[in-house]
Amino acid sequence: MITEARLKHALKELLQTKSLDDINVTILCEKCNCHRQTFYYHYTDIYDLLAAVFLNETVSGVNEATDIQGVLYSILEYSKKNFDFIKSTYNSAAHDLVDAFFYNKIISKVFALLRSADNYNLTVACYRNISRRYANVVGNEFSYCFRDPTITVVKFEKYMRRFINASLLTILPGLVELSREERKK
Repeated sequence: MITEARLKHALKELLQTKSLDDINVTILCEKCNCHRQTFYYHYTDIYDLLAAVFLNETVSGVNEATDIQGVLYSILEYSKKNFDFIKSTYNSAAHDLVDAFFYNKIISKVFALLRSADNYNLTVACYRNISRRYANVVGNEFSYCFRDPTITVVKFEKYMRRFINASLLTILPGLVELSREERKK
């Protein structure tokens, strides 16, 4: 395993049991048996490393999903599998990295699915706006859950499944209607 991958893996492992605020370069380097200079050769600080983790993170099932529910359920499964890592990151100064990660995963695939189906006969700009707004709403709901100090994996999954299903029945159609109204103006 190359050094960068070892550092990323070590950080994810440490975040399973510690908060980001309790992890420093020394602890990280001890965990993956490398020197501090090696760390600083690759990254400027822990947040830079964390950004690299999210930049290279994949969510299995998202690219294969054929509908929006499949996309969101794939992200939910990823979140359950990485629950402690994500929760620890959300409850640190780096929460914006997780927000951006979820937003980007959601918006790109939702846009592609809406655009390819073209069920609403809207412009590309309208589909882009719907995707942007929907990704914001769903991403905020993930954030809301992870900020709850009492949340467990079971509670998280139950809540998010209910939210995802309800959002597909209410929020997404509402955003489509909003785009239609904006298009008329």
